Amino acid sequence: MAYYNKNKQYQADGSSAESKALDTFAELMIEKIQSLQDGQSWQKPWFTESALRIPKNLSGREYNGMNSLMLMMHGEKNNYELPIYVTFDRVMALNYQKDKQGMRSAMLDANGEPLPHVGVNKGEKSFPVFLTTFTCIDKETKNRISYDDYKQMSNDEKQGVNVYPKQKVYCVFNVAQTNIKEARPELYNKLLEENKINKPNGNGEHFSFPPMDKMIEDKSWICPINIIHQDAAFYSISKDAITFPEKSQFKDGESFYSNLWHEMAHSTGSEKQLNRLNPNSGFGSDEYSKEELTAELSAALVATKYQLTKGLKTDSAMYLKSWLDNLKQSPDYIKTVLMDVKKASGIIIEKIDAVKEKLDNKVEEQETNTVEKEPVFYASVNYLQMADDTHIFDKMQDSQDYNGMIMEAAEYDNGDSINLSHTYTSSCRYPTDVVLAEDENYAVVYNPSVGGTYDIMRKVTQQDVRDAIQRYGLFEDATDDVKDVAKAMVSEEFSKMMNTHIPAFEMPSGDILYIQYNQDKNTLDIGSATNIGMTVMHSFPYDHNFSLDANLEGASEKLSEMPVYQAESEQEPCVAEQSPSLSNSIFENREALDTFMKEYWGARRDNGFMMCGFETYNGKEAIILENENFTNSTYYLISRDESEGKDKYFMHLYDSDLDKEVFTSREMPQDKESAYSFMRGAYRELEDYEHDKQQDKVQDQQEEADEEQHFRRGR
Repeated sequence: MAYYNKNKQYQADGSSAESKALDTFAELMIEKIQSLQDGQSWQKPWFTESALRIPKNLSGREYNGMNSLMLMMHGEKNNYELPIYVTFDRVMALNYQKDKQGMRSAMLDANGEPLPHVGVNKGEKSFPVFLTTFTCIDKETKNRISYDDYKQMSNDEKQGVNVYPKQKVYCVFNVAQTNIKEARPELYNKLLEENKINKPNGNGEHFSFPPMDKMIEDKSWICPINIIHQDAAFYSISKDAITFPEKSQFKDGESFYSNLWHEMAHSTGSEKQLNRLNPNSGFGSDEYSKEELTAELSAALVATKYQLTKGLKTDSAMYLKSWLDNLKQSPDYIKTVLMDVKKASGIIIEKIDAVKEKLDNKVEEQETNTVEKEPVFYASVNYLQMADDTHIFDKMQDSQDYNGMIMEAAEYDNGDSINLSHTYTSSCRYPTDVVLAEDENYAVVYNPSVGGTYDIMRKVTQQDVRDAIQRYGLFEDATDDVKDVAKAMVSEEFSKMMNTHIPAFEMPSGDILYIQYNQDKNTLDIGSATNIGMTVMHSFPYDHNFSLDANLEGASEKLSEMPVYQAESEQEPCVAEQSPSLSNSIFENREALDTFMKEYWGARRDNGFMMCGFETYNGKEAIILENENFTNSTYYLISRDESEGKDKYFMHLYDSDLDKEVFTSREMPQDKESAYSFMRGAYRELEDYEHDKQQDKVQDQQEEADEEQHFRRGR
């Protein structure tokens, strides 16, 4: 039955597959909404209790966003027992095993007899899912690079590669559409055990979901959540805050949390988050209706993730007809909604999981009264991705010979020193990584993507990592986990130094500058002491290939070269009379700028700005103001206009790549409250400019690649 206008002429290309998939999604969504529209059935949940499981593939990886939501509807509609989906190729792979030469043969049982054939049941229809693939092209050679190889590159190497994402449509089947249950009963029973529904404990008002309770208590959501004994539940765009009733005012705890997630989904659309909301969209408008659908589906997806039910919000029931009309008119409507749902639910789930992890870790600490063990690091000693290299481990995986894997892993370790470019605190670095085997010395990590790869990892201690850093230094491509160890080592050494003396520089000008090591930013911060702490005036990156003394000496040399810290030289008698006046004018200008920006210390620090010396601007020196969050070529210059009353100060956004000023600010306010607001605005201007500049760069690269492809086709 056609629910909407289909005006597209399908072609045998990717856009056709996407259009057909969206048609399928729209039809399924229409059926779901129509089922909610009947009589008072809007009181029913979006998903029944039997469907409260996030869909996964056979390896256990969860589908996300639009795929997750639509597969749940598909599974509920067909009353499938398991939320497990497989591609046709994955089903067929259950029939074969590989020998040492990589040759394929039939899968055998313990007696050497062929196992029953596994396949998709006759007459079953697949369901579409979207998968993003990445094409990687070397900027210089124009050669294609595999995405796995790209992920192994250092950050510097990645700068030489263009990455083009593309959405593809794949067809999947639920395991109920195959004969896996009959042909591989052990596998099917294992899937049943792994996918049991485990709802949180409690009933009615006493139903509790600790991660959300903790988030509300700690005020750690992206905006304030004000729980008040009143009847209204809403998100205010102007105040960027949620107002919500107490749990006792809901029929049960599940309703409390699921409806709160609805309002939290709205809050992800604020200007400082996803910028999805339009303050001018009127109540009951199509835009308002679409936002309600986004919030409802986001809340339903989050609820299902944590195995809670989500009923259709009473206020949202009035939009059922509007949703149906838009879906019937254009299936593209569902694509934009589902993309918004993916982003909104992703923010909520990420926040909940972060709180949940902290709570789980706290419980583990309370339950185990043992001495904390030294952290374990995983150093990759061999990475196998070619069929000739992986066939031994493929066979062991098929036969579940995990002890053999560990023994084989030891054979691949030649005992060389650990490679700091491939050493991590976790054995799993990608979402699809699976630890197949592990003992006290080794771990074998399997990634099923792109044919399947194996990472052979040696387990080492933090002291091993420290020794390697001291012996070989720290290269730029070292992992972030290793760099964190190096930063901790410097912090410890700096603390020991401070126990004996306070590190400071006495400059030729007579200024005393104090020093501290910033572990988070990996910088030597230098500035003047105040009653409330140190005012950071300069920051120098710390080089871990040199000692602490060498880094301090290097910082001292750089500071001594700055004119502001050089001793004033005596003037020769032949010097023109105006020179002392000019010198005094320069010094006075610098001192005024420096004093003014010290008053801005709190506003600068909270927004990531720091002073980085002086630069000539319009014939006068101006303070350079850089931001720690942006390492590109754009920065601010602070200029001073003298006046009989109060001097005036202005910010100039300057792009050194283009060698031009982007814009000049209004006069900088000189009261504390306005200064904070002004610097927040300056940060947003810099952020927007850098974002637009990056987007233009990406577009230029895309056009360049398209032009290259057009040229090659012409050849």
